Amino acid sequence: MGKALAPFLVLFGALVLFVGQWMAFEIYANAKISRIGENVAKFLHGLHSGDTLIRLNWADENVFVFRTETGKVITTNNAIAPLKVEDFIGTSYSKGRDYAYAYIKRVSFPEYLSAFLERPFALGVSLSGFILFIFGLVLLFKKDRGADFLLREELKRKLKALRVAFAMSGLIPKESLFEAKKILDDIIKKMEGRP
Repeated sequence: MGKALAPFLVLFGALVLFVGQWMAFEIYANAKISRIGENVAKFLHGLHSGDTLIRLNWADENVFVFRTETGKVITTNNAIAPLKVEDFIGTSYSKGRDYAYAYIKRVSFPEYLSAFLERPFALGVSLSGFILFIFGLVLLFKKDRGADFLLREELKRKLKALRVAFAMSGLIPKESLFEAKKILDDIIKKMEGRP
């Protein structure tokens, strides 16, 4: 039964693990997109209002800079803070001599892991999938040691009986050969898996 159940557990466990990871990443990505969208809306509102330094709600997610043809610079409050360029993905757009720059913080594994650990449902689904997957692998590659040991002991016992039958063939010739044949037939049946 373990051999038939093992592949199912491996596949089902992998599927459940994938679903848990997908749920967690979707929650993380949607939250990140929502924060970025809120920052864009806040920056556009600040531009329209005529602000030159716009304070973002999620300052660690975006940096926006708009430079006009006249040299006026409109930026977000985090643009003047020290930043690591490699943490951001940037793009620019220009029309005439007006330039707009937008930088979005890269998706990072530690940030995702932190968000994943904060979501107990997704974490539980992933862990249960992982446990099912590992359990299936263990069943798949595990040898039934108890049955192997019993089969080995039975085979050893029958081979000893066969040796005794051959040793006794000089004393009781016909019965010993008949008994040896019967023992060999039993061994062959067991090796072939027949009852």
